[in-house]
Amino acid sequence: MDEFDDFSEHHEVTELPGQRFGAWVRGNRAVLLYGLLLLVVAGFRGLWAPGETGLGALVRNSPKAIDGPGSLLFLWLLKFCARVGEAIGFGTAWPLRLPAVGASLLFLFAYRTWASRFLQKDVAKLSNLVLCAMPLWFWQSQVVQVDLVFAAALGWSWLCWLAGYLLLRGMAVGTGLEHQGWFRKSYVWLGVALLLKGPLALVLSVPLWLAFGLWQRDLKVLKACSWSWLLGILALAVLFRGFLPALPMLKFGPLWASGLYLLRDLFPWTLLLPALGLFLRGSGAHQSPTVRFLMLAAVVPFLFSFWVEAGHGADPLLTLPFLALLLGGMLQPVYVEGVSLNRIRRLGGIMAAGLWLAALVAVAPGFIQLGGPEIQAALSALAGPLRLASLVLALGALSVSVRCSIGEGEFLVRETAATLCAAFLILGTWGFHRLDRGRCRSFPVGDAGPSSTGK
Repeated sequence: MDEFDDFSEHHEVTELPGQRFGAWVRGNRAVLLYGLLLLVVAGFRGLWAPGETGLGALVRNSPKAIDGPGSLLFLWLLKFCARVGEAIGFGTAWPLRLPAVGASLLFLFAYRTWASRFLQKDVAKLSNLVLCAMPLWFWQSQVVQVDLVFAAALGWSWLCWLAGYLLLRGMAVGTGLEHQGWFRKSYVWLGVALLLKGPLALVLSVPLWLAFGLWQRDLKVLKACSWSWLLGILALAVLFRGFLPALPMLKFGPLWASGLYLLRDLFPWTLLLPALGLFLRGSGAHQSPTVRFLMLAAVVPFLFSFWVEAGHGADPLLTLPFLALLLGGMLQPVYVEGVSLNRIRRLGGIMAAGLWLAALVAVAPGFIQLGGPEIQAALSALAGPLRLASLVLALGALSVSVRCSIGEGEFLVRETAATLCAAFLILGTWGFHRLDRGRCRSFPVGDAGPSSTGK
């Protein structure tokens, strides 16, 4: 035995390529399964969601002008996907969803890698699960809209900027001038976001950087973060100004309305937000530069969402990745079972209560008449899928309740996320298929169609 111990001390075991690939698959199996979920759900309905009909009509033309959100860059990407899809026999609707699906998956892979390096591996794993199981992120990941692609580009830009700051100030381990590379990547992806939704990317980014510099009392960082690259990216964006959509008109709206939309779009994770606030304050985590940036990155898009005339559009979507990181940090001690049984039961009880409530909401239309004739017709078509989803949610809630009662905190987030994704699968396949009858619109790319104004 001593000979084997001596050998292991002086010789590193080299992993074979197959072993490295297997380790990568095991580490990213949640994202891979989520990608499979998105690809399956994306093929079960036509182009009838809000905004999809108009974009489908625009794609089958060669639009030179756009009325509404979007950009020529995104529309040409959709047109390319549609042509490839029709060439290989997949039709138009499913290929048009590939940009959103691809942006979501690429962001999730990069997101996990970033969090593993600059936070902790456990936080990265939990944050990925939470983000995948957020209803708004799932919905936007398979809708033919620019919102998810924009949020992924700008969200990754902000994470790269934070990485550059941490390396510049010696708060993360790096090599040489590595921070400059992260700042440059941040500005490149900011340029992509500019081409997708125009000045909105700057309107959101500049206040975030200024607020962070003021909170840190470190405005000098704004002079040391490779501003020449940012100016170069802005100059290129001006050269390609034909690709830039206009900034929506600004108009104050009710903040409570945005709060209600956020409550719905993040449910059941929104039930954990009061506990998150108490955790950040009580543990002193809000004094960390990383946590401060994440808090601001979550708050700035939310505040802006009630300031635009169009209201709660893509902007709250940017809030989700940063809220997921904060929630992952709060839930990490529960995951490693490093906290008291009472805390596991408290946080686990909140997650279980959210699943129980979701199960009750899913079956409520069967007992309570909601909305007008159109809504009633849709709910009638969804009766079977809703009952099955309610059953799955109830079983998941029961499992989470048992887990938290006996103190098995490591399973709480995983089982909550798996239950929600199972409900997404049921409603996104069987449910969408039932709703698709009479709503599906097909848009052959080569046919003539309405003008870009929709007339």
